Amino acid sequence: MDTSHQLRAALAPESIAVIGASDREASRGAPLWKNLISAGFSGRIYPVNPKYRYLGDIPCYPSIKAIEDHIDLAILAVPTKTIESVLEDIASHGTRWIALAPSDASVTSDSNWQAKIVNKAHALGLRLIGTDCLGIMRPSMNLNASYWSELPLAGNVGFAAQSGVIGTSLLATKRIRDIGFSTLINTGDEIDVSMSEVVDFLAQDKETGVIVLHIEGIRNPREFFSAVREAAKHKPVIVLRGGKSLQASQLLASRMGVPAGDDKVFNALLERAGAIRVYGLEEMLSAIEIFGQKRLPRSNRVGIISNGSGFGVLAADAASECDVKIATLSRTTTEKLHKIFDNPLPMTNPVDLWADADPRRIKLAVDALNKDENVDAIIIVTAPTFAAPLERVCDAIAYATDASYKPIITAWIGESQTIAAKKRLKDHPITVLKSPESAIKAFSWMAHYAQSRRYLAATIASESDPLPADERAIRNILEENKSNECYSLNELQTKKLLACLGLTAATGILVQSPIEAVNAAKNLGFPVVIKAIAKGVIHKSNVGGVALDLKTEEDVLKASQSILESVKNRAPYAQLEGLYIQRYIRQPHGREVKITVHTDSRFGPVISFGAGGHMGDIYKDDVCELLPLTKPLAAALIEKPTVSTYLGDFRGMPAANKEALAQILMRISKLVTDFPLIRDLTIDPLLVDEGGCIVLDAHIGISPNNLDKDALASHLTLAPEPSIDSAWRDIKGGQVSLRSIHAQDYDSLRDFLKRLSPQTTYLRLHISSNELAREKLIELTNIDYNREVAIVACDTEEPDLIHGVARFKRMPGTSFAEFGVVVEDEWQRRGLASLLMKELIEQAKIMKLTVLIGYVLRGNDGMFALMDSLGFVRHEDETLDDAFVVYTLNLE
Repeated sequence: MDTSHQLRAALAPESIAVIGASDREASRGAPLWKNLISAGFSGRIYPVNPKYRYLGDIPCYPSIKAIEDHIDLAILAVPTKTIESVLEDIASHGTRWIALAPSDASVTSDSNWQAKIVNKAHALGLRLIGTDCLGIMRPSMNLNASYWSELPLAGNVGFAAQSGVIGTSLLATKRIRDIGFSTLINTGDEIDVSMSEVVDFLAQDKETGVIVLHIEGIRNPREFFSAVREAAKHKPVIVLRGGKSLQASQLLASRMGVPAGDDKVFNALLERAGAIRVYGLEEMLSAIEIFGQKRLPRSNRVGIISNGSGFGVLAADAASECDVKIATLSRTTTEKLHKIFDNPLPMTNPVDLWADADPRRIKLAVDALNKDENVDAIIIVTAPTFAAPLERVCDAIAYATDASYKPIITAWIGESQTIAAKKRLKDHPITVLKSPESAIKAFSWMAHYAQSRRYLAATIASESDPLPADERAIRNILEENKSNECYSLNELQTKKLLACLGLTAATGILVQSPIEAVNAAKNLGFPVVIKAIAKGVIHKSNVGGVALDLKTEEDVLKASQSILESVKNRAPYAQLEGLYIQRYIRQPHGREVKITVHTDSRFGPVISFGAGGHMGDIYKDDVCELLPLTKPLAAALIEKPTVSTYLGDFRGMPAANKEALAQILMRISKLVTDFPLIRDLTIDPLLVDEGGCIVLDAHIGISPNNLDKDALASHLTLAPEPSIDSAWRDIKGGQVSLRSIHAQDYDSLRDFLKRLSPQTTYLRLHISSNELAREKLIELTNIDYNREVAIVACDTEEPDLIHGVARFKRMPGTSFAEFGVVVEDEWQRRGLASLLMKELIEQAKIMKLTVLIGYVLRGNDGMFALMDSLGFVRHEDETLDDAFVVYTLNLE
């Protein structure tokens, strides 16, 4: 059931009170009040200030309590010392939403004051936007409750910034004169209302088609990811954030009072959520303009047309840097281009129309590429020439492409040309940028977004086939080290744990002297490797603690003595536990890779993959993903770094076993997901060939955290699949097993829905057809476990056969969730719906939801009886369609 987002009252209010409104220029409230009045707000506005009876010809109220009208939004432009008492007045009046304008920064930036004011607001049932909120704009309502005097055009861009300076810089940019906005808001310090809630509002807002965010710090990464992912399923989400350098990260951390986190990890978070990352205002404006044309490419193959070879070369170079493919033109297209020039010269992409190209030639070339199935988008780069007047070229391009489904991007060489082209093409779905490079980069964002929408099934972790592991043995190893306050596992413990996880590791013998080392080497067989095992030493090679490929007893004796002496001199405070002797493993087709896990200061556990051994010191291009992983993400992670080329067929060597490599990534993901005390893990090198993988060296570090994850796995930014007992459950006439829905259930759910009768489809799903679109089925199977739980009842003999589904989805920014349940016709009246609902209620309690809400069609007597039996309360809601009855269950 579609419901209005709770923030609508604050961001699209019908009535506003400005507390502290004034006409005194130096006051906080004067510019706010002036801008609100001059914009011509379509709603109702009330000034509040006991010092005035009137502001202009508008009555001024001594207190908000004196206003007889309901107030949606109260804006506080008052000294800090009066805020607490004003909150009480606002609460007594019945207003819920408050924007805190800039006040005494020395006070409002103090974390103790912030906590105190938020606690008081929540106790009064109030929500706070800010502090340091520079304003809220809603151009379609002529709402300008901000410190910026000029209201931009109304349109479909929703913009939210944590920094007021970034917001005002955008508003001061000339390029936004032709960009229309649905909403603009500065969220300030976000001591209460968060960016996540604003994103949820913009995702639901029908006036918003493109969401643009400026981010400095993220207070709740899990909610932020959920909000951006949900929004990006339907609308482009563009994110501007600095922080690539250490100094910038430190500044971000101090600004919001939370760790900034690694910028590479932040990128991984955005990519997984389906958002677009940009750097700088110019890139942000280009992204806004490219997504404003509301066309998305099928793939990333671009056709380039220019009236000069130099521009085509620049565009081709930019495409290579941005991983954009230069489309291979079809034979039909090249024949059309030959006819344009009437010569036999080969025509390739980029298409050079020469400097004497007139509008007709440009139009014919655009038309040819537009009809080519190998071309997903067209970029037209033009410079002013005697043969191509700008107005006629613009008209020719528009004529050729207005009916096209492909994105059309033009790049005009010269500032004045770009401005003139924007004016000429403003009523057409054609993007106008000022250089070939900016056009290619903008298209790459569009192609990336289109691709991310197609591959949503890889973004949230689902359990696949159970990965065998000796969890009890793993638990014992971790528990022993934790109880002994030993937070760094030695090599023996690490390899034993990895073996319990199902990984193959090179085993060896721990000895205490060079003589014992020689004996161990003889038992193992030459050649061997020797490693120092010492508490306080993680990277053994840094202290001379490793010797490789030792072929004789003499080599072993000398190397053992050298290692002991080196560790003693270079790591004098390390506690030497002995020497570890293992076989030196030779694999003729082996490649060394590295897998690491570290705990990011803001985003939690992160897994990285890249080149290992000595190659890892050269190719520092590790790529990372947040945990938990999925099989598609594990496979994609392997393909990203430079070493991926080395893993394929390479100089006579067969391709490495990437499936085995992906399995190891998945096993490690599950290990870190299940045991939050694992702080870091390194496998370097991991030797992989066509036969499989073997761990040559590894290290695991743990923390004093809990051994087991909590019910919500809160140590992870991304919520994993909830735990559901998979034991068979008895129902009338048979048994079923319950589990969470998986992204892999696409076909099973589609078949389940097809088996429903028209009556069940209408009563339970409130739709007339059980043939759902592909996108809707993906949305139902690939869910965000932070906000949604879906439980399927499966046949015990055919596990892929679904007989019933129950699900709830949390309403953003609340502890309420809407639920639904549907059971296959032949399995109804056997207790299956009750079984599903009871498990759903338990999962709702684990997620700390307070209320479950269901909308039941009148005439659905079976559902009425089920709700009554489970203790739900029936309500008649006059605001709803008469066809529905509301049922609620209080879980507190």
